[in-house]
Amino acid sequence: MDEKPRKKNVYLSFHKNFVREGIPYVDKNTGRTKTFNQVTIPNGTIIDGKDMGGYEFSPLYVNESRFRGENWRDIPLLADREVWLQKSILDPEGNPVIGEDGKRLKDTVKVMPQQIKEALTEARKAWAAEHGRDSRSLSDRAQGAERTSRAMNQANGYRPRTPGGR
Repeated sequence: MDEKPRKKNVYLSFHKNFVREGIPYVDKNTGRTKTFNQVTIPNGTIIDGKDMGGYEFSPLYVNESRFRGENWRDIPLLADREVWLQKSILDPEGNPVIGEDGKRLKDTVKVMPQQIKEALTEARKAWAAEHGRDSRSLSDRAQGAERTSRAMNQANGYRPRTPGGR
C-alpha cells in the first residue's frame, strides 16, 4: 500500500503567441455560436524523436499563468488522458491536401500530457543554450551577481558603512 498518489493534472505553460483563445464557430447541431481554444506546439519540441513543431491541439481551459507572468498561459490537462496533436498535411507547394470529403487531411499523433511537458522543457533548455541564455536558476544568478558586486567594490576600495556611521 505504498503507492504514490498520481497527479490528476499536468500543467503546460506556453507563451501567449502560441495560444489562441475564444475562437468562435457555429455548432452544426444547434446553430449556436460557441468558442474553442487552440495551442500550437513550438518548433524544436521533440517527442519520440519527431519534431512536433506546428502541431496543434484544442484544450478546454486556458488560464493566465500563475508563475510566468501576463504573457504566458497555463493549460491544465488530465494526466491520464492522451492529447491528439494534429497538423494539416501539405502538398509540395505548401498547400493543404483536401480529402474526398472536402476537408483538410491531417496527420494525428497521440501523446500523453507529461510527454509534451518534458519535451517543452528540453526544447526551452536547447533554445536557451543556442541563444546564449543563462540556464541557471534566478537564485543562482542573483548570488553570482552579488559575489561579483562585492568583489568589484573591494577592488575599488569601497567599504560598506557599518551601523552607527563608522
